[in-house]
Amino acid sequence: MNKLLSLQKFVISNDLQISRLNNVNNKSDRNHAILTIAGYCAALFMAISYVLYIAFDLYSNNQIDIFLPIMSSLLFWVFGIWTILSGVKKIIFSNDRDFIFSLPLPLWQLKLFHLIKLFFIYTSLIAVAIFVAACSYLLIVSNIPSFVFSSIVLTLITPLLIISSALLVSILSKWILSIFKIKNNVAEALFTILIFLTPIVFAIINSTSLQYKSIFYLSSPLNLFGLAALFNIGNDLMNLLLMSVLTMGLTILSLLIINHKYSALENLFQDTRKRKINQGAPLIQNNIFKQLFLKEIQLYLSSITYVSNTILTPVILLIGSLVYLFNLVPLLYTYTFELSFITISSKYIFIIFTTICILLTTTTSSSLSFEGKSIWITLTSPLTLKDLSMAKIALNLMLFIPGVFCAILVYILHFSSSITDSLFFVLFTVSSLFLISLVGFFINLKFPNYNWSSEMEIIKQGKSTIFTAAISTIYISLNTLLSILSFNFALPMLALFNLILIFILIKSMKEQTLVLN
Repeated sequence: MNKLLSLQKFVISNDLQISRLNNVNNKSDRNHAILTIAGYCAALFMAISYVLYIAFDLYSNNQIDIFLPIMSSLLFWVFGIWTILSGVKKIIFSNDRDFIFSLPLPLWQLKLFHLIKLFFIYTSLIAVAIFVAACSYLLIVSNIPSFVFSSIVLTLITPLLIISSALLVSILSKWILSIFKIKNNVAEALFTILIFLTPIVFAIINSTSLQYKSIFYLSSPLNLFGLAALFNIGNDLMNLLLMSVLTMGLTILSLLIINHKYSALENLFQDTRKRKINQGAPLIQNNIFKQLFLKEIQLYLSSITYVSNTILTPVILLIGSLVYLFNLVPLLYTYTFELSFITISSKYIFIIFTTICILLTTTTSSSLSFEGKSIWITLTSPLTLKDLSMAKIALNLMLFIPGVFCAILVYILHFSSSITDSLFFVLFTVSSLFLISLVGFFINLKFPNYNWSSEMEIIKQGKSTIFTAAISTIYISLNTLLSILSFNFALPMLALFNLILIFILIKSMKEQTLVLN
């Protein structure tokens, strides 16, 4: 067991880039490690800040009794979605499989190696979140021993429930799709996320309020994802016991499947599509964009990791817009968000929702790096940077077109006050989408990484992805602030700002060349 723990420590240190900090021979590697760790620390800081906000909000509204259900729900959904987006197959095996299985460890430890690693990481993060929030309540809760006991149990069982649920949902998704002979990474990613999110979607539809407290409480695993209310189970300790039983059942089932069907799982989680790039017709001068765009689509569809990490926000935008369009949740049109100094109407909530979906994710921040070592083929071809950028930007635009179209329809039909207002919204959404696509490509051009061994290195941990995510977050905050403070002039101001930035970026890119570092 000591060997396993030592190896886990080494692998986790390597995954988090901590081991690269001591690499004094390669300054670039060390800087990348610092940047990655800084990104993780910033994300952790924001998460802890949000946890403290929830704790304060519940305390100020005298709702301490629903703290643990809401925390368990929030942690389950955040880490569950993260697990699916990161690739459930990493629970089974990864690129270092051959190295892992060459180690002198029992076979069961080798098969469960990545699951154990994920359990350690999630337990640590969940323990920090629950500890920080629980400390703010220890002096005011009526039953401290029960509160502490429940917090400890949740810290231990929530990671198991997350990992086993994500794994079993992914297996179920693949099995259902195989029955219908569907082998497509986009379909698999969407179907897996859809199945996993069914309880929280059900909670949103059946909630009498759109406040996060109502939604997360109803969809909490501590409330058995809504089943506790159906069976009139109101005892907190009974709910905790039933959640523990459910977790143990799903965990045992997952362990049995991994231990006894490992080879079948390896075959099941192999990529559903193989890379087929630049096969067939050569690039024709009059058809360069079409050929490059088709190649880009093939590249994108070749990776379940690439698809699952970039398809979520386009789908959320589309589904959210359809919910508005067909009035599936009538509360959306009357819901307002109350702040101490201002009230945000449903119209501007929709604008902010659209902005977040468009700006939060872009495929272009890793599209150049995703070429990998085959980039030399592109470099030796008579292609211009303009040709490459148009194809890669077009892919990101294509993913968002259905959602943006529906969002524009919603705004025109339900929120627009005039034709001019509608035109400004169209200009704002389209320019925002083009801007973030251009920003992602421009940053990836500045910080490419063609020498990677795992797709996760560029899709989630690459410099360009981190920088683009930081810029997106800042820009979303700026747009939200302008929308809140300048209701009547927000869209014209934001649209004009977008166009100015687009002009500056295009001008800068004309002076750039694609160079292999």
